[in-house]
Amino acid sequence: MADPTVLFNFPPPRASLEQLSPSEYDQAIRSFLQTLDGINPYFWIAGALGDEKLLNVLDPSVNSIPYLYVLSSQIRALLDQPKDASLPENIRPGGELFAKLATFLSSFDPMQMRYLGKTWRQVIEQLAHIVRSTGTPGVALVPIRNAMTRMDPSLGTFTSTHLLYIRLCHEAGAHFEALPVLDQYIHSFPSTLVKAGEYTLPCADHFTSAGYITTSSGLSAKVSAADVQEYFLLGANTYLAMRQWRHAQLFLEYILTTPAQNVASGLMAEAYRKWVLVSCLVDAPSQFKGGNQMVMRSLKAASKAYDALVEVFNSGDAVKLHAEIDTGANIWNEDANTGLVRELQAHQSKVFVKNLQKTYAAAPLSNVATWINKSPEAVEQYLQALIDEGFLNAAIEQPSPDAAKILRFHGTDHCNMPATRAEEQQLAALTVQVKKTQELADHLKAATHRLTMSREHVEYMKKRAKNKENSDPSLGGETMDTSWEAYDQDEDMMADL
Repeated sequence: MADPTVLFNFPPPRASLEQLSPSEYDQAIRSFLQTLDGINPYFWIAGALGDEKLLNVLDPSVNSIPYLYVLSSQIRALLDQPKDASLPENIRPGGELFAKLATFLSSFDPMQMRYLGKTWRQVIEQLAHIVRSTGTPGVALVPIRNAMTRMDPSLGTFTSTHLLYIRLCHEAGAHFEALPVLDQYIHSFPSTLVKAGEYTLPCADHFTSAGYITTSSGLSAKVSAADVQEYFLLGANTYLAMRQWRHAQLFLEYILTTPAQNVASGLMAEAYRKWVLVSCLVDAPSQFKGGNQMVMRSLKAASKAYDALVEVFNSGDAVKLHAEIDTGANIWNEDANTGLVRELQAHQSKVFVKNLQKTYAAAPLSNVATWINKSPEAVEQYLQALIDEGFLNAAIEQPSPDAAKILRFHGTDHCNMPATRAEEQQLAALTVQVKKTQELADHLKAATHRLTMSREHVEYMKKRAKNKENSDPSLGGETMDTSWEAYDQDEDMMADL
């Protein structure tokens, strides 16, 4: 390498950088990348300037591009070993290069990485490979999540890294670590870039991350409908593990409403069976109204044991439910739903107690213990737990020291909570929801704009125009199908993912 200072040619000083227009920035960074690509690959593997290591000289937050060149080249060289060889200590968790990689993923310049998307994604995939090989998947979670958030603060454009991260969370059993990603709305998928001026450049000020996370950006590998379904299924399992039933139900519904060519996938079958059970836990109707009707019929036909179980649950017969659960034990076990089925059994007792308020204003604890088949000692603790978690709006009272304890219901308002406090919570929740709804509305506008520039929409509009020209004037107006049903429905709606 003739002149090592070339590594510092980009970015320019901050004052000059801020004066660059998007097109000037784009031209400068592409020229810089072209220069670096002309450097001998062994220079990056050696990673040294004289006696100094490049990774100690370069600043990952400023010189992100050459830093990644060195990092990826050295990692690739170390991983390119015979399959039976163990990983070098340098790249294992705790090793120097591993630490450099973790630091980089938490500090890189996201604007620069938009131009080196494939390499950026590959080092994340290499990190995942390393931690899996060493049996320490949890070590990679924070660096990868930091990288995802730096590249897309909204986390709203689905990428292959989303699925990789959630898989690692499950492998590590770190369900809580998955929530910062799962709790964000997915508003876009990588789509084909329509070049139409300066605003389409990677460095442009895009309203949504879908503007620069495209199919050609390299920031995501190609994703399929199955990848999306797996992501939401793993997400649903995460919420189930944390007993957040409504969130789990929503994720399962995302899978069931996936566009399909009248054929149900195995992931959809798994999602439906879990959805049926979860719907009982959230006291919702167990008949799914959305999705492709032909697909839903096939799912129901393949899940008759679950529908039968729910029917028994709704009957309120605890003895019959217990027998039904024992009869289908092999089915629940094979589908990995045994734990969820047991939750259903426990929930039936909770629903029974809650429904007592429809008949009684108060009931002796001894009677409740008999009704739900619990000992007098255990029933008080059980009922208090239901009250504490907010499921039951009631209180356990003892009118006098000699009197028996009773369960007194308080109606349908918030459990033992002052009205002002309840209103504060409702207002806070409403404010958060309004903000999320506004964000979704903005993303919908952006998606509509992208749709109007897509090839499919242009072809559809041409077809509309042709139909208008060929309409019969004697009918007193145009007679055309203005819905998307007119478009070829044999095309896989997820084909572009």
